[in-house]
Amino acid sequence: QRGPARALGDPHLGPPREPALPLGGLRDEGAAARGVRPALRDHVQRDVRDAVAKTMVGYGPEDEGYCLELTYNYGVSSYEPGSGLAHIAVGVESVDEALAAAAGMGYSMQGGVITGPDGYKFRVVTQQPDRTERFQYVALRVANAARAAEFYRHAMGMLELPANFELPADVTGSPSEPHILGYAEAQVPLLLFEDGTSREVRLEQWEGRNAIAVPGRALRGVYKKIMQKQHHGSILHPIREFNELPALRRSRGLPPMPCSPPPADALRALREDPGSAPPFGTLAVAIVTDADGYEICLVSSETYDQAVANAYDPEGNIDWEWRAEAEAGNRKPTPQHMLACV
Repeated sequence: QRGPARALGDPHLGPPREPALPLGGLRDEGAAARGVRPALRDHVQRDVRDAVAKTMVGYGPEDEGYCLELTYNYGVSSYEPGSGLAHIAVGVESVDEALAAAAGMGYSMQGGVITGPDGYKFRVVTQQPDRTERFQYVALRVANAARAAEFYRHAMGMLELPANFELPADVTGSPSEPHILGYAEAQVPLLLFEDGTSREVRLEQWEGRNAIAVPGRALRGVYKKIMQKQHHGSILHPIREFNELPALRRSRGLPPMPCSPPPADALRALREDPGSAPPFGTLAVAIVTDADGYEICLVSSETYDQAVANAYDPEGNIDWEWRAEAEAGNRKPTPQHMLACV
């Protein structure tokens, strides 16, 4: 998502955006990747073969818009769905055609909401002619909507946005006012609402996490606020700088990492002072949680956007043969990310 960078603590930084929603619990990656795509008419953006299988799906280049990251952990046959992630809204040319396509694939539907193969729900709405982004919003149940909104406004620098879409029935029946938060109306906001039937929000690995790309200095500003126990958030995984093996960095068009200071010293200094800037071309990553425990992956946009732009492959195919070998325990070794210099 993009918006006023000053809200994140620096008036000279470029705008942030929310690039992906990694979905954490797929029982069958093939079913999930084929999933409701014929109904929603999205496409594969890139495919990752690693210790887990990850496939990005969306409607355009990953560095320009929102996407879903389908994650499959080899050997895990089921996940317990949580009650937090309510649904993801997607704009389509024809709601009736999308619902008919989903029905023809055997998926259940209720009130314009399609339930996919792993229990994830997609609400289909008519795409507005003046909107480019096809994803409309991500609906999350929260225990206290005002408290949840405070975290995203003050820690993440998001803005309260108007409802440019019809609110679903479970949201309009909320006991308190829902909050729509994001960086710009043209992007994909979070719809935070309280459930009218239960105040308990049970989060599982199935919920995945939201990934947000922000300029590196802004990332450190957010991290410091949360580290100082502000606005009900917490640190799940400390901030890290990733620098890949030289051959991998060259393949991605990134410059080599300088040897001075040594990578281990640079990482130690970063932990002591999260406001310090990394060498150009490194990827800063931190995992934090909001007031309800939803996970948020913060990545530095300067490197992340370039990397995913280089990896974008809409004509590529998912390597099902490689995945079958991995499922059988014959996975080929993959390059390890590491702190390295030339």
